[in-house]
Amino acid sequence: MISPTTKTVTDETIAKASGDPDSPMTGDQADLLRVLCEEASEPFDASLTQRQALERIEALRDSTNKTL
Repeated sequence: MISPTTKTVTDETIAKASGDPDSPMTGDQADLLRVLCEEASEPFDASLTQRQALERIEALRDSTNKTL
């Protein structure tokens, strides 16, 4: 469950990632990925690139049927 103080991260925020998809994931991606990993009882990997994080977010959203 997301606590009321958790910052909501939207697709728009993820879309604002820097131009290099091979650079480290953004803070917004990390926040969203951490929440999705917790809800799916999956490990969170802080070393992902922006591209990898986006793919992982999409996969976790599909598996949990959640949109944040």
